Amino acid sequence: MAAISNGNKNQLRKNAFLKRIKLNNEIVDLRSQKITEQLFQNFNFDHQKTHLFYPIDDNKEVDTWKIHNRLKNKKSLFTSVYCNNLKKWECVSFSPLTSFKKGIYKIPFPENNQKDHYKKIDIIIIPLLIFDIRGNRIGYGKGIYDKILFSLNKNCIKIGVSLLECSDQLIDFQKHDIPLDYCQTSTVLHRFE
Repeated sequence: MAAISNGNKNQLRKNAFLKRIKLNNEIVDLRSQKITEQLFQNFNFDHQKTHLFYPIDDNKEVDTWKIHNRLKNKKSLFTSVYCNNLKKWECVSFSPLTSFKKGIYKIPFPENNQKDHYKKIDIIIIPLLIFDIRGNRIGYGKGIYDKILFSLNKNCIKIGVSLLECSDQLIDFQKHDIPLDYCQTSTVLHRFE
């Protein structure tokens, strides 16, 4: 495996996005269902404070509503909501039964929520475009999850979910990057050291 220089990260991001966007809706739905089933076989979410991201419809992301629906009996879930006043993403908790609306970047967020703390989260499900065998990930390039991951407690389990399989090239690791602990695809759970 060859390392990708930082200058090629954008190209790798673009290629992964184009590959994913070409997936038909049935494949996205089937892979999302398999990812959800595998997550619940591989991890115990009982009594765990879980942070989810919610999919942007146009981007053919993992349908995390399937995970949400499996967790709907929990007292609360966590997600991140953009705060216009502070110009940053904040951790919120909410009832899984609350309704959602679309916010910045068309990301769904719970209408009824309360400000909370990233340090409380036990498991975080992380969006990504592509990942490598070392647990490095590439997202959309806005740095949102880089900041969120930095705010977590050291014992929080960081699980990426991906419709695409592991990259055959290493992603250039940078000082601010925090690798995943796991990445679940529709076929395998990747564990990283």
